Amino acid sequence: MIGNKYSNIINSKLSENLALRDIKTNWKQIKQVDNITMYSTIYQNYQVKLTKFEGNASINFEKASQYFFDSLDAQKQNREMCDQLIKLETIDQDTIVILFQTKSKFVVSSRYSLCVVHRRRLNNNEIMITRDQIDDHQNTPKIDAIKVEAKFGVIFLKKINENTTQIEMYQLLDPKGSIPVSLINSMQEKQFEALLKDLQSIQKM
Repeated sequence: MIGNKYSNIINSKLSENLALRDIKTNWKQIKQVDNITMYSTIYQNYQVKLTKFEGNASINFEKASQYFFDSLDAQKQNREMCDQLIKLETIDQDTIVILFQTKSKFVVSSRYSLCVVHRRRLNNNEIMITRDQIDDHQNTPKIDAIKVEAKFGVIFLKKINENTTQIEMYQLLDPKGSIPVSLINSMQEKQFEALLKDLQSIQKM
């Protein structure tokens, strides 16, 4: 059991994050590249769809865990719309607080989120990394942007062998404000492209 000032947030969201893998029906396949497939589905009353990315990747399990937990600079470089992805505080070896901010594009204002990132070992061969939204943080710089609702940002990593890892990523970000659905869908596909770049980055580690 973890014990830090964000324990209540992390533990209260745990069952909801784990339950994402129990959603077996109504996934619509959007895109597939190599062994990674992108799906989406309606989740509760959200207008923005829940997206899932899954497949077996030729990456090392421990390196993948390290990368998705704290390789923020590399993740930023792989996301063309990312303006800031910075660590605001280290809580413990498996918990940090981050700020994510997008660039403005056309008529769409910059968006940002504050999240506590937690890495939890589910068993010897499986790790879950969560990004749970928090309201504020004392180290947040002054931001001229709209805060999103970061409902889900969850990654499950499962070791298949030394050079193969099964990955499942779930994301639901409500950007708030008036954004065309077509643009939101385009942004979700950009996330798929970013994930593919992430996997290439892990292979080089």
